[in-house]
Amino acid sequence: MKAPVIVLLTRNAVLADVVADALLATGGISHLACNAGDTLKIVCGTGRDLDLAVIDFEHGPHGMTLLKAIDACRKDFPVIVIMHEDQQRVESLAHANGAVACFSKPVTAEQLAEVFQRSCRTSDQLALVA
Repeated sequence: MKAPVIVLLTRNAVLADVVADALLATGGISHLACNAGDTLKIVCGTGRDLDLAVIDFEHGPHGMTLLKAIDACRKDFPVIVIMHEDQQRVESLAHANGAVACFSKPVTAEQLAEVFQRSCRTSDQLALVA
């Protein structure tokens, strides 16, 4: 399995550290985005080597809009959503708009690493993509 390449949208230093720990466990690489617009440009424009995105919904209403936009431009692109607290309604909407996993804070590096590994394309899959 190849190491995951992700984009992370968060302003939360604790969450960024947890994602970094998860990436260490999987040998992955991350790109840090500052806002929803930058994240969309990376995922839908220059980031064709990306395996998945992690979006912190602490950014407010832009999180769901970003998730919908990513789903529209890159179908089947895995996105992990991190929510401030257990919000079942938000989680349902996120899954309906393409999220592969949703976690309430605090999330652990182990939880994220498992989803990174499950969602990451393997080298064989990469070779078959035209």
